Amino acid sequence: MQQKTIAVLGMGDATVVEDNMPPPGPLVLPSVDAQVFAVPNAVFPATMADREICEEAYFEAGLKAAAAGADALYINTVGDYGYAMLGDAVSIPVGGAGCGAFLSALATAEHFAVVTLWPPAMRFIYDAVLTEMNLQEYCDDIVHLTDDTLLSVEDGPNTAMADMQSCAVTTVDAVANATLSLQTRYPGTQVILGCTCMYPLADSLRARGISVLEPMSAGFCQLANQTLALN
Repeated sequence: MQQKTIAVLGMGDATVVEDNMPPPGPLVLPSVDAQVFAVPNAVFPATMADREICEEAYFEAGLKAAAAGADALYINTVGDYGYAMLGDAVSIPVGGAGCGAFLSALATAEHFAVVTLWPPAMRFIYDAVLTEMNLQEYCDDIVHLTDDTLLSVEDGPNTAMADMQSCAVTTVDAVANATLSLQTRYPGTQVILGCTCMYPLADSLRARGISVLEPMSAGFCQLANQTLALN
């Protein structure tokens, strides 16, 4: 089987994409070649207006990657910015961490919940994806691990992502406690980590015997399988 190239739009966190940068660990699969593309005009999506900017930025980056010969496009953010527009504009498969994670959850569970480092003011990001996919009824809850003051601090979002990726004990404990609480309140729910930047936590949680679905790898695996099936 010929290896397929999947263009990965962004690193899934605050990392600045440079030429020939290797993809994050969850995107390294033997069956596909993940090539990271920058999304230079994207901004941090703190508001609906920012989200619209991201939609256009990911759309433009996706068109560039498709023109460069990619076999598929992966939007490496749970916000799935530009997903619908790219799906209408290109003839190759398009996937996203958000839609991929939600659909992967429903492949093994009847409903799901989200634990996110982002504050309640950013819930619109999840609501937009759920609405676009018509999956609102399957989402039990969205738990926010920070409050809205995070957005009032200039470097608050970057610091929050760095803290999550460092897997400090307090960070792992906070996510673990929130996950266990959701699993108690909603028996059978599949808990999804709410940001691609949270991926380092997945292994730490599983080592504690706590089941979570990591969106970066879940969405990418789903797209890889779809792309490979086109052979």
